[in-house]
Amino acid sequence: MFVAIFKNLIALLLVGMVFSQVGCQLAVQERGFLEESGGEDLLSSNKLRFLIDDFTLRYANHIEQTSDQILAQSPPTPVRRNALLWKINGINATLRASGRKDPMGAFLDLWILVKQTDDLFERESTELFGEFPLAVLSGHDKFNNRLLRIQKSIGKELPKLTNGTELGEGFASNFATKYPIDNLQFDRESATSHYLDAIREKSHETMEVLGRLEGNIDELQGLVRLYAEFLPKQARWQAELLSLDVIELEPLTDSLANINQATLAAQSISQTVSQMPALIDHERKSVEIAINDQRETTVNQIESMRVETIDQLQQERKIVLAAVNQERAIATEDLKKQLDTALLAVDGLSKKRTDEALTSVDQLSKKRTEEAARYGEELLILAMNEAKQTLVIGAVSAALFILLTGWLFMRKLRPNQPESLSYYSHDSAQADDVYFKRAS
Repeated sequence: MFVAIFKNLIALLLVGMVFSQVGCQLAVQERGFLEESGGEDLLSSNKLRFLIDDFTLRYANHIEQTSDQILAQSPPTPVRRNALLWKINGINATLRASGRKDPMGAFLDLWILVKQTDDLFERESTELFGEFPLAVLSGHDKFNNRLLRIQKSIGKELPKLTNGTELGEGFASNFATKYPIDNLQFDRESATSHYLDAIREKSHETMEVLGRLEGNIDELQGLVRLYAEFLPKQARWQAELLSLDVIELEPLTDSLANINQATLAAQSISQTVSQMPALIDHERKSVEIAINDQRETTVNQIESMRVETIDQLQQERKIVLAAVNQERAIATEDLKKQLDTALLAVDGLSKKRTDEALTSVDQLSKKRTEEAARYGEELLILAMNEAKQTLVIGAVSAALFILLTGWLFMRKLRPNQPESLSYYSHDSAQADDVYFKRAS
């Protein structure tokens, strides 16, 4: 019986745990590589994303401002073209690095980009930008220091890949040294392709996808806003680069000396620039359409997964309830059998005690009856003897009383007794007084 009850309690506990886990999964927290690495004191992925977005904007503005300084100080030489290339391709590479899905991956890719750029400028700054100061190009190491502060804010112990590689400044420096960039086209090697096997695979449960949907849309909107801020500038810089390439082409140098050719070229450039707002608006609408399609597809997938999960939970609930009912029926039957056995044992014990009590009463009654029979005769004889003695004494007393009464009566009847004469010889008054005194 106790085993069956214990099984019922375990089944109910399992049912409660299932529903509690379902309720907990409804509120999914932000989980990225930092959370999956298992560190307790690590910075959250959401906060790291804020720091990355701030760094991306600052670094892109540094590239733009430094390039503008080079353009303002340099004559129409290849230096101007290199400044435009750095501004166009460098900012694009920065936005691509920060746009990685996982904040930790974006942080490392940005750091690798900064170190690759610094290494390129240390090797070829004079060839690319002439006498422009190298410290100004790299930002006086302020961006490396800013990345170091972000690294410290992540936690005391940095997360690691499954192969034991620690993710930090050393990782970024080694990768930038091993895979440098050679020109301002920023054709970079992907770190993911080299460390894909060492990256922990993230889980994608139904409730986790549902909880992360709003966060993913917000991150995508933030990246779209960041791209939208630089997209018009990129179009203008591309137009400037195109015009610069057209002007500096040797076969066209003599032709451009003609004012008509220059006018036509200016008109072409003007037409290209005038078409840029429409192109930008078209790209923006395309991005919005892509986002809406992706969101609708994701919502449909989540709805399908939710329905499937609910059906599965209902089936499991039915199975658990059936098992609980079966265990309860078995426990009830077992309890009934044990109750019947106990009642039979109680009935047997009660009958035995009753028989023993009746036997004891019969024996005691028989004993008392025998004792009464044995002593009754003696008591009867003794009582008869006492009665005889009493009758004899009574008869003797009665005889004596009768004799005494008769004697007294006879004496009163005798006239010649002196006592009687002396009694009646007094006067009548004294005789009356004696009579009343005796009477009182």
